[in-house]
Amino acid sequence: MKRAHPNQVVPADDAAARKLFKGDDLGLTFYTHPPNAEVSVRKFEDFTASRLKLLHAIDRACNSQELRLEAMKDMIRPKLAREFRDSGLELGYPETPGKTQSFRLDKLDFQGRDNISHFALRLAFCKNRDAREWFLRQEQRLFVLRFEALSPEARETFLESVGLECTRFQDGDYEMISLKKLQATTPGARIWVEGSRVPQYELNYYVMPFREVPERLISGRRVVLHRGKAFVPASLLKLVITRRFKESLSAALDVAFQGQHVAMMDPRVGGFLRVLQEHGMDLVAPRSSSEELSEKLSLGNFEQLLSRSFPPCMRRLVEKQRETKKHLKHAGRLQLRPFLKACGFTFEDSCSWWRKELCRDPTLTSEKFEKSYLYDVEHAYGKKGHLQGQNCCGCPALIASPGEAVGQVHGCFFKQLEPSALQQQLQRWQVPIATMLEIQRLIKEGKHYQLACIEYFKSQHPSSDGEGVGNSPMDFFRTSCRYHKAQKAASPKDSPEPQAIEG
Repeated sequence: MKRAHPNQVVPADDAAARKLFKGDDLGLTFYTHPPNAEVSVRKFEDFTASRLKLLHAIDRACNSQELRLEAMKDMIRPKLAREFRDSGLELGYPETPGKTQSFRLDKLDFQGRDNISHFALRLAFCKNRDAREWFLRQEQRLFVLRFEALSPEARETFLESVGLECTRFQDGDYEMISLKKLQATTPGARIWVEGSRVPQYELNYYVMPFREVPERLISGRRVVLHRGKAFVPASLLKLVITRRFKESLSAALDVAFQGQHVAMMDPRVGGFLRVLQEHGMDLVAPRSSSEELSEKLSLGNFEQLLSRSFPPCMRRLVEKQRETKKHLKHAGRLQLRPFLKACGFTFEDSCSWWRKELCRDPTLTSEKFEKSYLYDVEHAYGKKGHLQGQNCCGCPALIASPGEAVGQVHGCFFKQLEPSALQQQLQRWQVPIATMLEIQRLIKEGKHYQLACIEYFKSQHPSSDGEGVGNSPMDFFRTSCRYHKAQKAASPKDSPEPQAIEG
């Protein structure tokens, strides 16, 4: 016998060892018990940030294809292989002799990282409804991907461990029900294989009380009901157990909310958790801000770039302030200031621009700007306050912004506007009818605001696929400038460049 751990003995025969681990749950859990381990603050932050990056990657991948939980294994898991590997949140069954011998230790390391990062994000995302819903949705998706990675034996063991009353169906157990009848009457039992015109049929069914089955599976006639029992195809088990997981995590977030103040007061991790609370929805958007801008914003090219390269959420702020001749309220200014800074405005540019734009409001004089608004510009550039400056927020944070009150303009352009107002504004911006219809469909059918923004971008940048757009306003601006730089390079050298006209 070979030993992988002082307390765990692994068979010397690797085939026998792999068979032994085939029923392992791979660390899958409902996170009912908080971790009882000591780690450095650095590791705590690294584990948490890595998990948050993975959740954002899952969110982007699912939203880009409008996927339901049923299709995630085949459509999403292969595309996220690198993200899972980089996060350290990937554990599979051992397939090689070396992996077989180290599996126990690998699993312990995985469980520690998994539990610590989950409970840290639970504290950070329990504060408000939007954050909770986002966290619940991404953790559900991650849970489904992990559950589907389990072997059939491990799935059955896990269902039993969480108290789900469930047994595998055997022909002859029920007088009026046979496997052939279940296959014939259950739409979800048909499995279509690419290249074949004849479907294969699900061979495994599970019997459980009908109350355990999500209502949509019953209303959609995707399971068979008989005398209080539900006969569920094995392929739909993930939806049954995921509902339980969601209910458990939702209740746990209520508990976390009650005790979050204790964690926030901890001098070692409180500051980090507060940052996650405020910026976790956009904290790990792709760090394209580190890339050099192909074209920087200045007072000289502002008018040209406003209509050409500004994302709708920022363009609307500028145009609305000019149209109404009323200065932007706090939320709108807070949204626009760091964006202009990130696009290339120097401190002097910002001071000059904000003075000119805010003073379009007849109630606001230059003296009042100096007294009440200049400090905000200085704060954004790290010259006042905590001296760290302000960073441009991402799309998730804008989408999560509260609704606009009278006189306010802020948040996500595609979420804040009513359908009729949205259509009128898109028409003013000369967006093609086909694009408008697609944007309205994306918003109406699934509230896919980021996908709607990508469609808008594609309509304004012919032949572009919108790659890289949809995570933050800066991604929109940067990708647009890169597009126009490439267009200019491809055009004849003697083509005159349009002159900017200041208004």
